[in-house]
Amino acid sequence: MSLISALSPTLGVIDSGVPPGTALARFHSPSGADPGDRLGHGQAILATLGHYLPLTRLEIALYKLFEERLTANADALAAAFEWQAEVPPAWVLCSLGLPRADTRLQAAVERLQAAGTRIVAASPRFGASVYPAAWPGVIAVSGAAGLMPGPPQRDRDGRWYACVWAGRGLSEEGQVWQPWQVGPPPAGTPPSLGGSSFAVAHALGYWLAESTGEGVVTPEEWSAGSGSVGQSG
Repeated sequence: MSLISALSPTLGVIDSGVPPGTALARFHSPSGADPGDRLGHGQAILATLGHYLPLTRLEIALYKLFEERLTANADALAAAFEWQAEVPPAWVLCSLGLPRADTRLQAAVERLQAAGTRIVAASPRFGASVYPAAWPGVIAVSGAAGLMPGPPQRDRDGRWYACVWAGRGLSEEGQVWQPWQVGPPPAGTPPSLGGSSFAVAHALGYWLAESTGEGVVTPEEWSAGSGSVGQSG
């Protein structure tokens, strides 16, 4: 099913679902499932974004790609991008990548880019390139375990880096233990999630939170200003 807003959404998310009660501008699941998250990954992505800004400020278009496990083939990921391109959002957050380029996926990515959508995609810090992160114009973000939440940093190779740890719950300090806080977690706290997919959420959350009256601060504008950093930390 699809819930279509009259306006283009702020953020397109391709993931495993959202927390209960999350308002969505658009939603689609190939399996016909509801937007609830059985795997917990999508909830953690949104919690990480929520560390930077209230999610109620975003019009979210969710394509529920993961239902049983956190894997997808090229056709499934291409279908997700094609759906997002039907009503192009301002941003698309892609927390995964394919080991090989795919022509159908590339066409959908280029369709979104032509509409003005900025695609922020996870990229491994080491090893071979993944797609869509490796394609021109896609903003690739890798995780760096030594970085705290805050401004993403840009290395000399032009790659963006951000905090690798998934946020938990509310953003207000002290209300929910976060994996980057000093000291051991409270008893019973589940293991921390981490990886480049959450670095993407940290980077995009920061850029969205730096909104101005004219719109969000883009990575290009941030790089040209005081946020430009010469090393990955």
